[in-house]
Amino acid sequence: MATAIALAALTGGVLVPTVAGSALAATGDRASVSGRYGDFNGDGYVDLAASAPDATVDGLAGAGAVTIAYGSADAAGATQAERVTISQDTKSVGGRAETGDHFGFSVAIADFNNDGFADLATGTPGEDVENDQDAGIVQILWGSRDGLRGSATLADPTSSDQDAHGRTLAAGDFNGDGKDDLAAGNTSAQAWLYAGGITNDGTGSGTYPVGNLNAWGGEVVALTAGDVTGDGSDDLLVNHGDLYRSGGDASTLGLQPPVDVAGGRDLYSSVFADFDNDGYGDIVVGRAGGHGGEITWIPGRPASQTDPTWTLDWDRSATLDQGAFDTPGENGLYDQYGAGLAAGDINGDGYDDLAVGDPNEDTDNGTVADSGHVTVMYGGSVGLTITNRQVFDQGTEGVPGDNEAGDDFGSRLLLSDLNDDGRKDLTIAALGEDGGSGALTTLLGTDITLTVTGARSLTPTSYLLPTDGEPHLGSSLQGHPPITPQPLPEAG
Repeated sequence: MATAIALAALTGGVLVPTVAGSALAATGDRASVSGRYGDFNGDGYVDLAASAPDATVDGLAGAGAVTIAYGSADAAGATQAERVTISQDTKSVGGRAETGDHFGFSVAIADFNNDGFADLATGTPGEDVENDQDAGIVQILWGSRDGLRGSATLADPTSSDQDAHGRTLAAGDFNGDGKDDLAAGNTSAQAWLYAGGITNDGTGSGTYPVGNLNAWGGEVVALTAGDVTGDGSDDLLVNHGDLYRSGGDASTLGLQPPVDVAGGRDLYSSVFADFDNDGYGDIVVGRAGGHGGEITWIPGRPASQTDPTWTLDWDRSATLDQGAFDTPGENGLYDQYGAGLAAGDINGDGYDDLAVGDPNEDTDNGTVADSGHVTVMYGGSVGLTITNRQVFDQGTEGVPGDNEAGDDFGSRLLLSDLNDDGRKDLTIAALGEDGGSGALTTLLGTDITLTVTGARSLTPTSYLLPTDGEPHLGSSLQGHPPITPQPLPEAG
């Protein structure tokens, strides 16, 4: 019975919710499921976007690129014909590739123009705008039956010197009007919301933008969207800190007053999900710094109009390191457990599951430094449990590649249904692979757990992307936008 111990038993509480992919709800008048699920060409399969922001393009170092693996019954990117690389030199993308632009530093997926095709938002924080060096821009690449075709550039609401607009992005329906919105962060303590949908010429159909969402100040280093309260509107988690740090404090925002969820501690990553399928979104945050790293789970609950802190169930929150799940290895000082996070329903049982990356873990009994591994935990009626807990590294039989020093396997993670079988598949980025080229490994979901059968690896070469200059393929991963769960039925 030891393997059936729930996280609730380990932490003294019962685990609960989030939104990353358990229940699909109709949201307003969206034209089709394709747009919500991240299907750029409307063929019914989710497509995988993976950025390489440090890629060299036409000899220009750090110009940046985004790779697209179009989905199929064999999962995304099965053949060369299904793989595309996009840069600012691509005809359908406005602008031109330039040294240090870092096109694709961040990406987000939603149906911004409500035409039934998923669109891709890309951030280019190193773009110079007139005389403003590194002002940054955000562009929308439009989905169509022919894939991503055409683009629009979104205006920076408050351009200031070197603020790297578009450094981080998140998409969701934050005001509950049924239209996808886009939040964009920068290095000047600002996160701006483009609300009410976005038309093909880059203008908004509603309030556009709402304004400065960052109440604490500091560089916005990550944005995450999801529904904590189960009210049908997405909430926004803003991670912010000093320019030269990997993380900072965090606050949940939206159209309600912000709530501090980090207590002043470094925050590297975050994700929403619903581990016990109760309709309220849980937050999981990863703090990869310090003594090996840790994750904190904070359940959601109904909103309170008078006390926004009540929307998070702090009494049942839990902070855990890899030892709490009996994960192989030790909490090394620089392991970075929690640097990568992803949530979604892997086995189709209605409960979201959690993948946690530890890219600096030493594998092979500590003999291969910083090769990295990933732990997967499964949800259920009481939340996450260690039943069927899985650990993968590149030395796991059936996983492509080998454990090599500095691979950083687990740097970024994504759970997305790439073969349309109703089960989320796990894409794992190893940003240090081949000296910084980066690589993606995909493991398929089944009705029980993830499987190594059919595991696939994609590298820059798979996309005909140059490997000089350390492109870091997988720096940002997207396969679907946040999916808002169905609001719970009213009593009676």
